[in-house]
Amino acid sequence: MRVRTIDSDNDWTFGKGRANYITGSRAIAQNVKTRLQSFANDWFLNIDAGVDWVNLLGNLSTQPRILRAVERTVLQTGGVLSIQRLQVLGKDANRGIRVEVLYTDVFGVENTIQTGVEV
Repeated sequence: MRVRTIDSDNDWTFGKGRANYITGSRAIAQNVKTRLQSFANDWFLNIDAGVDWVNLLGNLSTQPRILRAVERTVLQTGGVLSIQRLQVLGKDANRGIRVEVLYTDVFGVENTIQTGVEV
């Protein structure tokens, strides 16, 4: 797997040819993070992609549903074998959330992803 790298602002990088692409565990980690930051019904080519953050964060007592949605999204990412740890680090009153996932990829590497979204 080879993907174009994204910068700290989640924008694609350009101008360095093949150096703008990553492979292996780094590519899988970037895909996991990107998929967790994606909203359901937001990409016209695949409206099922992403997490239904709007509904999950708009209701009370949804932590178990959030964990299931994050788990499903991570396990359906190409190259992910298993999840060792999954936790919600914080959910705030402004409809934002931070999650942390520790998973193992097909290369046997354990990666930790921390990401957040705001609705």
